[in-house]
Amino acid sequence: MSGAPSSARQPARRFSGPARAALGLLALLACTSAQAAEAPEVAQACLACHGEALAEGAPPIAGHSSNYIQLQLVFFRAGRRKNEIMQGVAESLSDNDIRALGKYFASLPTPDTKPPADTQPDLTKAGETAALQHRCAACHGDTYLGIQAAPRVARLPEAYLAKALADYRANTRPSSGGAAMTEVAGSLSDADIKALAHYLAVLP
Repeated sequence: MSGAPSSARQPARRFSGPARAALGLLALLACTSAQAAEAPEVAQACLACHGEALAEGAPPIAGHSSNYIQLQLVFFRAGRRKNEIMQGVAESLSDNDIRALGKYFASLPTPDTKPPADTQPDLTKAGETAALQHRCAACHGDTYLGIQAAPRVARLPEAYLAKALADYRANTRPSSGGAAMTEVAGSLSDADIKALAHYLAVLP
């Protein structure tokens, strides 16, 4: 009988258990290193307040759209959005820095934040009613996780949400979606703002 043709497929090489484990570890380390390398140097200052451990009053920004993040940094840099700390940080950012920060934070997963216990169900119901009345989901999505320039608002700190709505109402914070938020917030009462902030903060 003639031998097998030279073009016959060779059997797949099999690795022992320890070898497979070693290769898996190398792949994991390579992946981790690649992810760490993606964080631009300019992001380190941001992570000090907006990282896994949030500074007091600082919202999580991981998972927001790049468009939204870039717009906020431009607003801070131009002085159109007021915050002493953020204006100080943003004033030294170049356009390339802002693009890099938007890309980086948008690439991160949305934090898996557990909402605080809802101890005010009546206020939650009032907030849900206000959200329906003002059609908040039309821009922020049915789950309030954000759409393009409209940011995620679900499960953000209640105090931060209340301040944001009050600033929009006072026209001291520019809207990232045209004048939408300024117009919507202009008709909100103090009670509406309190209820909306609470409802969004405790969303499951």
